[in-house]
Amino acid sequence: MAEYIVKPGDTLSKIATSKLGSAGQWRVIAELNGIVNPGRIRVGQRLQLPGTAAEVPSVVNTAEGVQAVSKERVRISTEGNAVYATMMARPEKIFVGRLHRKGLYRVGLHEPENYIVNHRVKLQEVNLTDSEMNVIFATSENEGNLDAVNTWDNQFISFGMFQWTAGGAGKPGELPVLLKIIKDSYPDNFQHYWGQFGLDVVDVGNKTGWFSYRGNKLVSSADKSILREHIWAYRFARAGADIEVQAAQIRHAVNRIRQFYFASSSKLRGYSLADLITSEYGVALLLDNHVNRPGYVHSCVAEALERSNLSAGELARGGDEDEQLVIKNYLDVRETYGKYPMTDARQRAAVTRGYVVDGIISTSRGSLLTETVA
Repeated sequence: MAEYIVKPGDTLSKIATSKLGSAGQWRVIAELNGIVNPGRIRVGQRLQLPGTAAEVPSVVNTAEGVQAVSKERVRISTEGNAVYATMMARPEKIFVGRLHRKGLYRVGLHEPENYIVNHRVKLQEVNLTDSEMNVIFATSENEGNLDAVNTWDNQFISFGMFQWTAGGAGKPGELPVLLKIIKDSYPDNFQHYWGQFGLDVVDVGNKTGWFSYRGNKLVSSADKSILREHIWAYRFARAGADIEVQAAQIRHAVNRIRQFYFASSSKLRGYSLADLITSEYGVALLLDNHVNRPGYVHSCVAEALERSNLSAGELARGGDEDEQLVIKNYLDVRETYGKYPMTDARQRAAVTRGYVVDGIISTSRGSLLTETVA
């Protein structure tokens, strides 16, 4: 197994691009080295790099393996800081995650971008346009894997490419909304991974909802602590390898655009972002910002308009050059905006720009074609 020593200016994305050929492979480096916060690596730190795919712990994604969730008993064990699940009827040992604080974390291996490339027909079945797929494709490299799980922080459990959460103590979360989509669209899958074990969703709205367990709504910290049990991380990880659960994640990622893109804003003089930024490239950048710092998006665009000497109305009536000028200034703004500026903003922007260079997303106004409505 190769080793790399962190140098000044390095990020996991840069190291992955240089050594593994893809910025998205930062997740594999994080997994191998037990890195919970990928934004915090230090100069001189020694990182193990995978020599082959076989050196990376994985979840088996076979039809037999998926069926084992319900048909066979599972034993959870730990070896050092690694958590494994073992099928009682056979010796297969499946990597679940690594211990950390109150629970575990799992970076996962199922990359959204690979799924979008290989399963576009499945995504069309859940009413996504090619343009929407392109936007998520360009955003996903900066985010998590489809089988990523985290149970160690104050959100109790987080899952999937955007790390949707169960919500903190006494608060609803976005993860129940994802499971409601799965329950409605793929009821057999929902029953297979969660329903038969007593987990359900209740009081689900457009943005957030609640979990219930065996009929009891999970509200308090004591209620939600059950979600930290390693068996739930295992069940979510297995679900994250299911192509229909993965399709639901991509659909839910597109739904996130609905949360901020179509609503008018006083910060934009009553206009919505949908009135102002209409290219696939621009929307991908906005979504990237919203996932990382959701409260900053409208303010960053407002500041970018001011720096561009354009009003919201002028941009709404403007052309490609106007939008690209605002985007250029917007990217500068989001690097430093707010008390806690967007994490790794410049590198994330470079990743998104790469999809323009590769001809996957367009910078032309009106290129975002969506069936989503306000």
